[in-house]
Amino acid sequence: MADLFDTINTWLLQQALGDDDIQHTLEGLATRLVEGGVPVARISTGRSILHPTIGLLDLQWDRETGHVSTQIVPRSVVRNGLDLNTPFAELSKGKKTRLHAKLTDPEQVKQFPMFEQLAARGMTEYVAFARSFGRTHDLYAHISDTFRGASTSFTTKRFSGFSQSDLEGLERILPAYCVCLRTDIERFVAGEILETYLGSISGKQVLNGQVERGDGQQIECAILYSDLRGSVDLSQSLDTLAYLDTVNAYFECVATAIDEHGGEVLKFIGDGVLAIFPFDDEKRPRANMCAAALNSAQEAFARADHTNQTRSNDGLPLIQFGVGLHMGTVIYGNVGTARRLDFTATGPAVGLASRCEGMTRTLDTPLLATDAFADLCPIKGTDEGPHTLRGFSDPVDLVSYPLR
Repeated sequence: MADLFDTINTWLLQQALGDDDIQHTLEGLATRLVEGGVPVARISTGRSILHPTIGLLDLQWDRETGHVSTQIVPRSVVRNGLDLNTPFAELSKGKKTRLHAKLTDPEQVKQFPMFEQLAARGMTEYVAFARSFGRTHDLYAHISDTFRGASTSFTTKRFSGFSQSDLEGLERILPAYCVCLRTDIERFVAGEILETYLGSISGKQVLNGQVERGDGQQIECAILYSDLRGSVDLSQSLDTLAYLDTVNAYFECVATAIDEHGGEVLKFIGDGVLAIFPFDDEKRPRANMCAAALNSAQEAFARADHTNQTRSNDGLPLIQFGVGLHMGTVIYGNVGTARRLDFTATGPAVGLASRCEGMTRTLDTPLLATDAFADLCPIKGTDEGPHTLRGFSDPVDLVSYPLR
């Protein structure tokens, strides 16, 4: 006959196949344990993650609140400032898969500062289990050469601690719980990587199934195109690392401003940036999105001014760039070959935004827009008159804007 832990195992495997996030699963696990007579007062899970900025994700359920709290530990902290005198760090070394302590025993409590904190809260027993996930990777060599996986601890306030059947049952459900953890991590990482490389809007399109070549649609949007000035000269006058640092500093100024104003960076083109601000009559009205695109450009120049103060003091070349703004209809979706796709925006409107940016050098003004953009934007600029742009037969009226 199936016991409590068998039924929990079955439920956990069903959870792994569903769409619930791990916070919901952990709350459900805790509820089932408590209702089944296992006196858990705290459950904590720490897991490593392959992510550009996130090092660890910690989850903690507490019976007093009945809720799960989440803590994100940056990679920089894991590499340089992580407290290694913890049960999680000890288990992450890969030499142990289980830690068990009676928190009523002063000698055992001395093992870790965390045990002292738990004992002070009335916890009487602690047990933790660690499991590795598939292929290992050298993320944090100072902790372990094979650091990949999760550890989960269970703590009780029961005076006599956990029973032997409790301890055996908790260890039995761990593999199924780790399947949920791994599924959630891979779902999270997939979303984060797609957002990092494609942007939040495009990433969601791919996750929702827009994955075939030719998948796409026509959308109306404001278009921002920016290009770094003097890039060829910089590449010849600076060493490789200094040049890359300059390009990345420029990208940081422009892309961060775009993201903060609701835009989507579609592509870093060499030393250029292509971004869109899609229109939606209900959530993203045209006038607001054009204003957001202009405000993001002005913010990018403000960020560059701030960055250039430090670069000037350090004797580094200043970041200078131009921005062209346009609005129109673009083809938004997958282009490329069957095995190498790019999710981007294409069409004449994108080319016109690029040509508009190119005129910032000719007119010696760093921020230009087409009249199509200016007609929708509630912020008024200065009319620069019609100009012939390469590749377009009809002259285009251009409008300049101040940098602030």
